[in-house]
Amino acid sequence: MPPRRPRTPWSRRRWVTVIGITLLVIALVAGWFALVAPRPPAAPATEVVKVTRSNEATSVSVSGVIAPQRQANVSFAVAGTVESVAVKVGESVKEGQTLASVDDRDLRNAVALAQAQLDAARAQVKTIRNASSSSSAQVTAAQAQVTSAQASLDQAQSRVRDATLAAPLTGVVATVSVEVGDQVSGGGSINTSALSGATTGGRLGGLSGLGAAGGAAGLPTGSLGASSASSGAQFVILVPDAWQLDATVGTADIAALKAGQAAIVTPKGTDTHVSGTVDSVGIVASGSAGQAATFPVTIKVNDASSRLFAGSSADAVVTTETVQDVTTLPGRAISYDGNTAHVRVPDGSALGRQVTVTTGRQFGDRTEIVSGLAVGDDVLTPVVTAVSAPPANPFARPSSTASASPSARR
Repeated sequence: MPPRRPRTPWSRRRWVTVIGITLLVIALVAGWFALVAPRPPAAPATEVVKVTRSNEATSVSVSGVIAPQRQANVSFAVAGTVESVAVKVGESVKEGQTLASVDDRDLRNAVALAQAQLDAARAQVKTIRNASSSSSAQVTAAQAQVTSAQASLDQAQSRVRDATLAAPLTGVVATVSVEVGDQVSGGGSINTSALSGATTGGRLGGLSGLGAAGGAAGLPTGSLGASSASSGAQFVILVPDAWQLDATVGTADIAALKAGQAAIVTPKGTDTHVSGTVDSVGIVASGSAGQAATFPVTIKVNDASSRLFAGSSADAVVTTETVQDVTTLPGRAISYDGNTAHVRVPDGSALGRQVTVTTGRQFGDRTEIVSGLAVGDDVLTPVVTAVSAPPANPFARPSSTASASPSARR
């Protein structure tokens, strides 16, 4: 039988290691129980608010695009080669001022020919009348030739006048889409648009950077942020101190809007607020199949001195009704059980006593109280707290959202 090996005593290092591992296991188990163990719910933070009586207003929000109240789309009515362009984008023009002209030599030749034909027709009438054998029918036919020749002359003279394009209104040039030497096909017209939908031409879309100032320094020649294809006009002139908001509204709000209601217009991205008035409300919906229907609403901007910009997006709040002496309460103080509204009033306990109330109209973040409470009553309401982002982990590696360029990786 071999001799028994003597037992080696543990060193101090081994004991320290075992004790450390044991304590670590105990800490992990305790932490796990702390995470999964149910905690008693904390009492909600509340504050006391009072039921008040005040004047309130209902409103409807709409969105749209700023557009000029008056605008003219101008194109040559006669064909020819552009001989001169007298204005540039951003320039102020007066009614009747020349914008451009085309070569009118052929048109003047047509006038001379029409005048000769008229003179010949008149001479023919004189000859027939002086002839003893002429009949009344021959005289009538000859006179008809004079009338026809006169109409041809008038038309030829009108086409000469059309060779010079003039501004139909006083305003600012927003678009110039022709240059000297260009060939124009003619057939154009002078179309103007005005508030209340009285338009014979299309609205000008996509304009930017044009306000009450007449200058357009630094902007490209040809258009003031506008596409000539959007209007089809060779020149677009608008009045820069009279604006409107061309907006849309949904089916749920269309019934509350009507002409004459006050509005506040706010261009997006700015802190500018201007007053306006609802000018027209459309009753025919637009929208593609499968999409929610929208109705056109035009809001006239009353502030003529405001620096607004055609084509910029804007929001508006229209006041649809003003209510005097209405009893209200902050909406967050009211809870609902189905269709039944409840509030909690102080009674010495943490949660307070529940009271059933009847609610009415909504005024922003306040709700009308029809019955169940009186003016001056105290009501418990949850405290609104701002939620902040969690602190950054100081041990986390920073991440990059942009990848290096191929040249940087080489």
